[in-house]
Amino acid sequence: MEMNMLTREEIIEVLAPYNLWGGREWKAVMREKYISSIEKRLPHGAVALIGTRRSGKTTLARLFLMRSVEAGNSPDATLYVNLEDPRFSPYLKPELLEEIFSAYRTYVYSGRDPIVVLDEVQNVPGWERWVRKVLDLGEARVIVTGSTSSLLRSELSTLLTGRVLPIEVFSLSFEEFLAFRGFSGDIKSILGKKRRVEALLREYLEFGGFPQVVLTEDESLRGELLRELFEGVVLRDIAYRHGFRDARTVKIVAELALSRFSSLVSVSRLRNELAGIVGRKVSPNFVDAVLDAMDEAYLSFRVPVLSPKVKDAMRYPKKLYAIDTGIANIVGIRFTENVGRLAENAVARHLRQRFGEVYYYRGKREVDFIVKEGTEVTRAIQVSWDIDESWDREVEGLVEAAKTFGLMEGTIITGWKSCEEKIGGIAVKCIPLWRFLLSLDTNPQPSRPHRP
Repeated sequence: MEMNMLTREEIIEVLAPYNLWGGREWKAVMREKYISSIEKRLPHGAVALIGTRRSGKTTLARLFLMRSVEAGNSPDATLYVNLEDPRFSPYLKPELLEEIFSAYRTYVYSGRDPIVVLDEVQNVPGWERWVRKVLDLGEARVIVTGSTSSLLRSELSTLLTGRVLPIEVFSLSFEEFLAFRGFSGDIKSILGKKRRVEALLREYLEFGGFPQVVLTEDESLRGELLRELFEGVVLRDIAYRHGFRDARTVKIVAELALSRFSSLVSVSRLRNELAGIVGRKVSPNFVDAVLDAMDEAYLSFRVPVLSPKVKDAMRYPKKLYAIDTGIANIVGIRFTENVGRLAENAVARHLRQRFGEVYYYRGKREVDFIVKEGTEVTRAIQVSWDIDESWDREVEGLVEAAKTFGLMEGTIITGWKSCEEKIGGIAVKCIPLWRFLLSLDTNPQPSRPHRP
């Protein structure tokens, strides 16, 4: 095979500083649920860690390699490949993966069953063909990471159907955030520190859960990190990857959309606002394509209406949420004016992580979230930071939705209030946001593949 751009010796020189066998050590707070999830799935095929940049995919993959060494495997039996290293960038094709693996097998490890991590694998067109070959021949166990949900569609739905088990990686949940801040244990043990937890909740709503941001003490620097993250996703994972020519206009669409987080987002309204800003006509198809790309890059996600009528699903716009409240804040209005919407966004992200698909309900009143598990509706949820000001409206919608979907209860997520009342035959429960975010099991779930 002709590979005159990098020799195998040069490949090892690139790889060594990243790897345990090259003397690299990795230190990070353990996210045990994800590590356990990888450990459980890897014997049954390759594992794909998919999520937005800086959510912790790379760290998780590295920690898993360290865990395997701690369990008795040789450091030489692990290989981490950073496919965003600029020395690889001119040669990103499946042949490069084969040369990297051959160089590793020649100079580092020729034994059985190595673990190979391909970080940001979407940078290599046709990567799935090489992974399929390795799996078919039993040459290695493979973990891939990617910052685009397209890995859940065409790549995994063709050559790798049933061979790769995807896990979506999110920024820190509130439970993980507390662990990063030194809190652990169940809700009973946390109750004695309730005021401190409530203060940390406000911090979590304002700055979000990206690990690097959480571990940064300087608030102004946190803002800079979030801004840099936002712009990096827009430029690299949206504008460049999808071939949009005008990155500035793409960024404006993203900012306009995210400034409306926790709200219905209309493509036609966004198009009109964008046209006023850029001073020219804008195609609604362009705006819609950018919104799709934002979802694919895990910058945002949208929630559709749940209705048995197809025309309702097509007529009503989707609600848009940021993948992390820190991202919502960096492009939105100030935190003190925004806390109710941030609380709703935090609930949306929590439900999205736990259940995958989430909806809203629109009847006489709107209900923020309807959860389906399989074909069955299991939860109806409202979010109201100050429930005393909106009790009648929230309850009316919740009771209507519960009766529509045959539920016996509905939940209102509040700033601080707890309550339980029977209204119209429906049990209405109020749960403070901090408690709700700690109450639902958020073990990493196998992602539900999007339809191609």
